[in-house]
Amino acid sequence: MTNHAAAIEKASTLDLNESWDPLATESDPGLVVAAQRREIHNILKSYTGYYDLFAELIQNALDAVDRRRRELADKVAYHPEIRININMKQPSVTVVDNGCGMDLQQFRQFMKPNLSFKDGSTNRGSKGVGATFLAYGFNYLAAATTRNNVTHYGVLEGGRTWVDDKTATIPRPKVAPVKAWDSIFDGIEHGSFMQVRLNGPNIRPKDLNWLGANTASQWLSVLRVTTPLGGVYLGEESPKVKIQIHVIDSAGNSSTETLDKPDYIYPHKVLGKAADLREYLEDRNKRAAKNLDVSKIPAKFSQQNGIWGEWSGEDILKDQSPLKPRLDEDEKALISELGLRLYCYVGFSTELWDAFNDAQLKLRKGLRLLRGGLQLATRNMPQGMPIPIPMTNNIGFQNIAHVIVHFDNAEPDLGRKGFQPEHTQLAGKLAVSAVTAFRKFFDKMVRKSTGVPALQAQMKLEQWIDDQKEHEKKFPLTIKGTGLFAPTEELPIRSLPQVEQDVVALFNQMLSSGLVRGMQLLASSQFEQYDGLFRVLMQPPVERYIRSETNPLGVDAELFAGADEIKAAVAVLEYKYCLNALVEDFQTGVKSVNDVKLVVVWEMGERWREDFRILSYLDDDNVHHRQYHGLTHQFFHTTSGLPAFAAVVLSDLVSYLTNAKAETARQKQMYGDTIDLAD
Repeated sequence: MTNHAAAIEKASTLDLNESWDPLATESDPGLVVAAQRREIHNILKSYTGYYDLFAELIQNALDAVDRRRRELADKVAYHPEIRININMKQPSVTVVDNGCGMDLQQFRQFMKPNLSFKDGSTNRGSKGVGATFLAYGFNYLAAATTRNNVTHYGVLEGGRTWVDDKTATIPRPKVAPVKAWDSIFDGIEHGSFMQVRLNGPNIRPKDLNWLGANTASQWLSVLRVTTPLGGVYLGEESPKVKIQIHVIDSAGNSSTETLDKPDYIYPHKVLGKAADLREYLEDRNKRAAKNLDVSKIPAKFSQQNGIWGEWSGEDILKDQSPLKPRLDEDEKALISELGLRLYCYVGFSTELWDAFNDAQLKLRKGLRLLRGGLQLATRNMPQGMPIPIPMTNNIGFQNIAHVIVHFDNAEPDLGRKGFQPEHTQLAGKLAVSAVTAFRKFFDKMVRKSTGVPALQAQMKLEQWIDDQKEHEKKFPLTIKGTGLFAPTEELPIRSLPQVEQDVVALFNQMLSSGLVRGMQLLASSQFEQYDGLFRVLMQPPVERYIRSETNPLGVDAELFAGADEIKAAVAVLEYKYCLNALVEDFQTGVKSVNDVKLVVVWEMGERWREDFRILSYLDDDNVHHRQYHGLTHQFFHTTSGLPAFAAVVLSDLVSYLTNAKAETARQKQMYGDTIDLAD
């Protein structure tokens, strides 16, 4: 009789009135192996992120040095250290620490699922699945540990291949006592070494090039946002740990960076000048106590790239923060139970994220490592990637706000699946309350978005003059032609716009020269949130507004229909370098699309596609729809189909005047299918 059959026969004779152990191991060894494979497979499914490999290795190392620090009587003499090697050529990830290390029994068991030697109350991880993920989520894990100068080595190969084996023919892999790293613990009495190599199918990541990070500086920033290397210590100091990261890129070039403590990349520290909202509120209270005008914003709190602040759950419950969430009794109790702390940053534009990711980190184009959203954290480390802030009003603030909610007394499910629903819902509710509170100060304290690249350094006058001369040489702008201008045939501006002020100057020159006709500017200074006012007044002789070969920006004669003039009411005019910035203003509620009737920008951008459709007047098929002289486009609401605002896109206009045929073809290709007025 086989062991399996014997087990079935024995089970059939059990008295079910007797006590029995559901974890008893009297079964077919094959069934045990299959059950182990299923258990490990379920653990691996809970790890869904590309950064989990780095997070687990670094988490274990930080826990090891923290435990070593607690164990030592002479804590001053101990200098915790972690070395991270990322070899993009091999590829592999290696982490070495001088922490507590493991004894032989622990070393032989640390890869088992659901077995942990950590004290869950003081460590970042305590579920006992991280080492299992490293061993069986990949096909090569080399490990070594030293304790009291006694060192143990081992390599497990083929772990992932065994887990994924559906034929049950591949034997369970064993740890081979390979000794290939004799020098790694030189000068280290206690510590551990872990190396994961990326080979074989079904692993994540498959290689180390998906980010576009090739240097130690880039990888350090990546890990400070996505792993425990970005320590979230709100309201307290990060512990001192010397961290060294060494990177070998795919070409074999090496670079090294160091960090003196695990510290998250908080937006207010890297995105230019930012005001602490707590300091502003304190200053306002002091001014109010002295009967001073609190409506005036001191210079040090105005024209900021962003505003930020952080508060504890106790601050929120005691109404000692600007957050005013509507909480029921269960939510109030949960805030106290979780030991919650909240950080909020609101920047003037998503341009800040683009500038940091594209200009500073120089990662893969379009990848926003640091971005708007709600970042959940626990045990002083971020968990997973940011999730959307569940805003119902001022939706655009979802993208420019970065909120961290840290729980002292909560932890996610296995791997990095996420927190309990009630924890996530509470964090979302507090994040909305924080962004809503910041919204009240946004218009007064934060500078407006102009559409030009963010985080540009302030240039000295002499440098600005030199740069502008060089810009004129490299990017000349010449618009001339018989009949285009009155009285001249050429504009005085000599180079392509770089900032919003250049757009204003170019458009005003077009008006004064007669290139664009029939528009009057009533105000060019900003009133509250808008740039200026304009009026359309096309008076006799009307022929100067009629479209012709020498007046290609004109309107059809039928527009006048026998009238002597066309006059429109005074309306709001907005200038931007790029239309993206204005779309963002509409989405955040800083400006109302219902108020703006004319937009003058240098370039179109892409964000208009989120809310609008376009009719191009530079397309010959649509030019008869032009309502005013000089207009290049008309925008319509995507949802209702109703007109939104008219626009003069200067870069398209210049291209059209330079080569009308080519630009008309481009306009047809870009916008020909976005709207049909016959709909």
